[in-house]
Amino acid sequence: MLDIFRGLKNLVKVSHVKTDSIVFRLHYSISVMILMSFSLIITTRQYVGNPIDCVHTKDIPEDVLNTYCWIQSTYTLKSLFLKKQGVSVPYPGIGNSDGDASDKKHYKYYQWVCFCLFFQ
Repeated sequence: MLDIFRGLKNLVKVSHVKTDSIVFRLHYSISVMILMSFSLIITTRQYVGNPIDCVHTKDIPEDVLNTYCWIQSTYTLKSLFLKKQGVSVPYPGIGNSDGDASDKKHYKYYQWVCFCLFFQ
């Protein structure tokens, strides 16, 4: 992984003619390296490793549920965060939904973040 970042070192070239200030040179050299590094880290994590791990039971295979969670959003119910865990709810915010959309807090996994960092 460090070899990839060493390759980014070639993006920075020192010129002896200086027509701008140090702030501008840092902006167009260091910013590019930082954005490329973050894009590379996120892309590697997303497409090589496990991008998301959903809590699951043995009823549904883990890879099927993780693929579903990666594509679809999940949600918790705001009203169930105050209830006692193990007695009223299995986990804070998790329980039966009555269909009230204002009570739901959605969690989405954005697959496009790595592309935005790359194009910036």
